[in-house]
Amino acid sequence: MVRTRRAITTGEASHRPTRRAIAFANKSNTKPSRAKPNPRPKFAVIDEQRFPVSPVLDTLFYFMAERHRIFLRRTSGEERPWTDDEILQKYPFTNVFRVYDRTTQYVLRHVVNQGSQDLHESCFRVILFRMFNKIETWKHLKQQIGELTWADFDVHTYEKVLGAVSGPLYGPAYICPAPNNIGGKFNYARHLRLVQLLMEENLPKQLKRFRYLKDAHGWLLLFPSMGDFTALQLILDLNMLPHFKWSEDEWVALGPGSKACLHKIFGPSVSSHELSALEWLHTTQDEHFSRLGIPLDRRPRLCQSRRPGVTMVDLEHSLCECEKYSRALHPEIKGKRTQVAKHLFVPKPTRPTADLPVNWLKRPPPVIKLTRPPPVREHDSAVKWEICRIVAERTRAAPAAHVPHYVLRWTGYGPDDDTCQPEKDLVGEAKEVLNAWRSMKERIWKRIGEFQKLSSAQLKDRRSQVAWVPNGQYVW
Repeated sequence: MVRTRRAITTGEASHRPTRRAIAFANKSNTKPSRAKPNPRPKFAVIDEQRFPVSPVLDTLFYFMAERHRIFLRRTSGEERPWTDDEILQKYPFTNVFRVYDRTTQYVLRHVVNQGSQDLHESCFRVILFRMFNKIETWKHLKQQIGELTWADFDVHTYEKVLGAVSGPLYGPAYICPAPNNIGGKFNYARHLRLVQLLMEENLPKQLKRFRYLKDAHGWLLLFPSMGDFTALQLILDLNMLPHFKWSEDEWVALGPGSKACLHKIFGPSVSSHELSALEWLHTTQDEHFSRLGIPLDRRPRLCQSRRPGVTMVDLEHSLCECEKYSRALHPEIKGKRTQVAKHLFVPKPTRPTADLPVNWLKRPPPVIKLTRPPPVREHDSAVKWEICRIVAERTRAAPAAHVPHYVLRWTGYGPDDDTCQPEKDLVGEAKEVLNAWRSMKERIWKRIGEFQKLSSAQLKDRRSQVAWVPNGQYVW
């Protein structure tokens, strides 16, 4: 069970957790000229280190402004061309705001908003859709089965329906690898088993306990096939449900595309500082838009209840697309890939939609700042801070690759001050927190072992044995 109370345990730390140092270097003291952009900064100070800044920095903010402008022109019904930018005319790029991508719009309109709004049923639909991430697969399941509900879900029936499909079942983006340790002969069968595993572990109720996006993400990483990027995409889809209100302006998990773009902006030495580099871009975005002469009404804006600019989540999304754009505009700045896209841009005949979750139309969730002085303990002239709980488990590069590391939340502090420390630092009473984390992992992997031994028909029988009790746990 996820711990919701603050555990009164201690952990040794070499220093007090501090917010990442972010500074804007070489900033002009003059007002930005709208006729001629001010020069970009020569370097950025991130985590108290200086990183050179390439022309891709300016390209990022230009790209976000122009790509969102194209989206607004298309939704208003204007005729092509929607831009003078030859690269944006030629190649396809996803929207600045993830929620406006066509597939995500379909999820919002036909998966989130249609069907029971019960917490478990709505979560089930979102999880099931994103396992395949293909609109045609969702439509086929509905056509053959009818209303798709957790109450009537059984792997055996869904396997037979999907096994009869001759074409591809999966979409091209946000691919979640099929777990190879959960049983099932085909990928679609393994994904269906993963859906049942997540629901049997009471994912909806567990996620409701988390205050921060980062914490929900860390818990989801305990499950097979859930990597940093795939877990984030599922969490963001669930965040469109009215049951969850995580701020997308506090933290984000970076995918390979966004990391590649950060390396193009700040150089290869930014490796292991990517999140701090993204925070630097997010914190200083207004200064960059102003410096480039992009007025407020031309900056990306989700809706009138939000301020102009992008969240950390949407900045990560845009970095990935900007990296592709930079392959054409800055071929001299090398990356792992040189091809901009696999195909040329062919607009859909239908006008794109711009729906938003109902609760997003209100003011965004406030960024939670903990201001209460954190409890500390002094023992033998050494100061110790209390560990609230473990947020996530991480692997490290060699030579510490086989040493478990844990992201620790400190009592009285928020996610900004989490530290990642080796297992040896969790001593004394802190082992209580570690044991709780291990117990949670062991239960999940025990259930995975059970799934591996069962046929799809036996999984159906297993569902009929599940009982629901008031404290929100499954019993057998």
